[in-house]
Amino acid sequence: MAKKYDAVVIGAGLGGLSASTLMAGQGKKVLLLESHNIPGGYATSFCRGRFEFDIALHALSGLKAADGTPGSLYSYLDAIGVAEKVEFIQMPDLYRIKDDNIDMTLPANRDACEEMLSDKFPGDAEGIENFFETIFSMMDDFNGVIRSAASRSDDLTVEKHPTFIKYGMKPYGEVLDDFIKDENLKAILSVYWGYAGLPVSKVPFHLMAAIWQSYLVTPPHHIRGNCQALSNAFLDTFYEKGGDAKFSTGVKKITVKDGKITGVITDDGEEYLAKAIVSNANPLSTMINMVGAEHTPDEYQRDLNSRIIGTSAINIYIGLDCPPETFGAKVHENFLNLGSTSESVWENSFNLDPPNGMLFTCYNVTDPKFSPPGTSAVVLTTLAYARPWFKVSPERYVDVKNQYAEGMLELAEKHFPGFREHIEVIEVATPVTNMRYTRNPN
Repeated sequence: MAKKYDAVVIGAGLGGLSASTLMAGQGKKVLLLESHNIPGGYATSFCRGRFEFDIALHALSGLKAADGTPGSLYSYLDAIGVAEKVEFIQMPDLYRIKDDNIDMTLPANRDACEEMLSDKFPGDAEGIENFFETIFSMMDDFNGVIRSAASRSDDLTVEKHPTFIKYGMKPYGEVLDDFIKDENLKAILSVYWGYAGLPVSKVPFHLMAAIWQSYLVTPPHHIRGNCQALSNAFLDTFYEKGGDAKFSTGVKKITVKDGKITGVITDDGEEYLAKAIVSNANPLSTMINMVGAEHTPDEYQRDLNSRIIGTSAINIYIGLDCPPETFGAKVHENFLNLGSTSESVWENSFNLDPPNGMLFTCYNVTDPKFSPPGTSAVVLTTLAYARPWFKVSPERYVDVKNQYAEGMLELAEKHFPGFREHIEVIEVATPVTNMRYTRNPN
């Protein structure tokens, strides 16, 4: 006899963990199914030698303002009982940008950030003030648009939301040109494009404005230890609220009867009935493989087929036998050649040439206890689309991967001299690695 639940959640990534914990806290009978043997998806960690590495997390926004006021993310985690189980560490800086012409570290505070930039670029002082004012005005308008749409209000007018109407869907680079003249300053203000996955000529201004506002209002934080602690906190809370979870249990089918979802069938043939399914798997696998194309509306299939799957990444996880100051790391997030070269770095992500820009993250700057005493944990990250890697034969894969990694290591060494001689352990992950562990296409 198949067991019955109010909801079955597929995938214990942060989205699945969040949905499971929220529903269990509302008194629902919830089953969480995960194909891996630990929770978290990309919010997990792994060990190499004496080092434990975060797979993906660099910095969290939305936690707390400098004065301790809770942000939206912290308020949510607190409301569902997760926040109290995790220790968050605030970073004093937004990031350091470093290339052949620039070496600057921005503070994680709006007023201090504007003051520093205005002192460095006095000719653009007025433009800097107006630019940041537009970012915050943009987000006020954007949130107003969302509320109006949700309530089906009729106040979606130019008068009500002037900044959104004027700038909302313009490319970030175009808006930047309206306010800023100095090219180096434009580069300094552009590096967050890497978080969004599109260069400044293509990424919408409203998306970059959201990133800026979030980090300037609630400075970036990291998790004491690593992001596995957050995933474990979700799971512990889920269990406390009466939830059921099964790991090493994939789902092969979402069952449908008379146009309605009825449950799931796992890879080992177990069936679970449910009134609702929440899938933290990707939409292609969910709708085409599990639900079935025959049950997926034609309009939604056309929508899926019309989209290009976003960029993946190359990550190099490195354990060093020295503290950060030995190789000159003073800031958690270091954007190397990612400002003025956004277009070429993005174009390079479509091929296998070594990248000319990347993110250098040193976790020990924020949390000295992140790795064993006297050591450092560093992750090098650059954007990379998956398709070029499909053309690499299995026989050549290791050589191509290592050659690509060599280019990233050379770039790291250029900006942090002496870095390479302290490498103790190193692991390289490509889009193929990401696909293998997460089952996400591309």
